[in-house]
Amino acid sequence: MSIVIPLFPEFCLLDVSGPLTLLNALEEDITVTLVSDNTSAVLSEQGVSLMTEADFEDDLFCDLLLVPGGKGVKTSLTHPQLMQWISRQGRKARIRCAVCTGSALLAQAGLLDHKAATTSKHQYHWVSELNPKVKWQPVARWVQDGNTFTSSGTAAGLDMTLGLIAFLMGEEAARKVAIDAEYLWRNDPDDDPFAPLHLVE
Repeated sequence: MSIVIPLFPEFCLLDVSGPLTLLNALEEDITVTLVSDNTSAVLSEQGVSLMTEADFEDDLFCDLLLVPGGKGVKTSLTHPQLMQWISRQGRKARIRCAVCTGSALLAQAGLLDHKAATTSKHQYHWVSELNPKVKWQPVARWVQDGNTFTSSGTAAGLDMTLGLIAFLMGEEAARKVAIDAEYLWRNDPDDDPFAPLHLVE
């Protein structure tokens, strides 16, 4: 499986490392390509930098496009090269995933038009106003609509990734990955305890 991930300043590190940790537990070959403005190191909001190996001029083979969220999302929405690249790659990808406010980038790129999707409940109000063509779900841990997966806040990306594994390889495979990671999987995508805490219902 070829996984391609765009990085931007102040992306959320767990939105990248969490899903990759679970996906790498699968018994299949996985290649990961990190992409940025100029193939340089990109600083996450947690202060850890990741090196990238491709830039937004590159068209890449992509089974899975994984878009993280983070504090840098709002600024990235006005980055033309990044947004054009996400639009191009997202249309070619077999599967599209966004963690937390990464769904704002998919929405702005038109990749969530007429699809059900969710996002961070803490950031729900401004994200859901970006694109009225999206069927935003205010109460959802994660949402699958066809080949597109979106999650609520950062930690919900782990549940979404296990949901993706179940979609690709069956629920037994997903449960094995969760058990090996000693992670208690919330396998009901509608089980969202945080929506009412953020006054989103």
